[in-house]
Amino acid sequence: MSLRQRIHRRTYPLRVSSMALGGLVVGTAMTELGASTAVWGFVLVSSLIWPHIAFLHARNSSDSHRAEHANLQIDAIIIGSWIPVMHFCALPSIALLSISIADRNHTSTRDGWLHSLFATLAAAGAVTLLLRPEPYWEASLAMQLSMLPLLLLHSVFSSWSTRQLVRKLAHQNVKLQVLSRIDPLTTLYSRDYWWQKARAALRDYRQTQASACLLIVDIDHFKRINDSFGHTVGDEVLQAIGLTIRHCLRSHDAAGRYGGDEFAVLCLHTQLDDAYAVALRIRNQLSQLRVREHPHLRVSASIGVAAADPSFLSVKDWIQAADSALYSAKDAGRDQVIPAPLLAPSAPLTRRTPPPDELGAEPEPAADDTRA
Repeated sequence: MSLRQRIHRRTYPLRVSSMALGGLVVGTAMTELGASTAVWGFVLVSSLIWPHIAFLHARNSSDSHRAEHANLQIDAIIIGSWIPVMHFCALPSIALLSISIADRNHTSTRDGWLHSLFATLAAAGAVTLLLRPEPYWEASLAMQLSMLPLLLLHSVFSSWSTRQLVRKLAHQNVKLQVLSRIDPLTTLYSRDYWWQKARAALRDYRQTQASACLLIVDIDHFKRINDSFGHTVGDEVLQAIGLTIRHCLRSHDAAGRYGGDEFAVLCLHTQLDDAYAVALRIRNQLSQLRVREHPHLRVSASIGVAAADPSFLSVKDWIQAADSALYSAKDAGRDQVIPAPLLAPSAPLTRRTPPPDELGAEPEPAADDTRA
């Protein structure tokens, strides 16, 4: 049962307690001002029995949400009827009306509180015409004291609701932050978040000489997989590639999806030889990747490796060094791991997806088309 269909379970405890305490206020007023037996019966039934009838009505209905919406309108009619029963005594009448509107605003739909207000005023007018009560504006001490439990309940409920809302928003914010960091297809880091980690690693290298290496992994001829087997199979392969890369990493490594079929791996506190070993492990594991429905499908990867270097002024320079090694791996026949020279190349390379400026904007989203 969805949250929409369980709304009657959430409103039931509030309705039972608030209607009973509201009936206490009305009963105190009727004791002082006088009321007929019929009016007493109506107040007792509406305050003590109606909440249970409303719950059974919503629970047994095929559309619990719609039934509960009707129950809320009846609640408003009852509150409106109580106001003339109390001879329009100002303080309790205003208190009941305000609490009723606040509760309807919390439990109803966007415009439900407005409909409830109209129902309350209409009921108050109808009962006024029926009973023609003489207005009694002043509230005695007994009436004021009878309001305290209702006011206390409403305050506690409002505080609890606000706290629940804050906790829910905080939980959703955490989920959004996690989603913004993860590529949904490969479950590796997103391009933007991985870029932030690479920037932090390069900054640490400059400040503390903490070694780090960068791997650019490009899937060989991935476009052929999409063309031959379809994009659905291509997505399955990308998912499997992401999982394979994750299994090849150490606890202090970080992998992200850099482009359509390109992946970037950040190896922290790692010398070039160790990063080269990680790249070999990734290449070997990818060569063993199989798709159950297409056993003849094979995957290979070309990988460029670059260690952090003092000549790198930005992550862009670092990626260009690894990309240069990647192109060397492709020129050597693909399915290769090639390390970059220790110094960054002086001439910038032209990439299909240009990386962002280190000091400026965030990385631009990479297109899902692939290099041959």
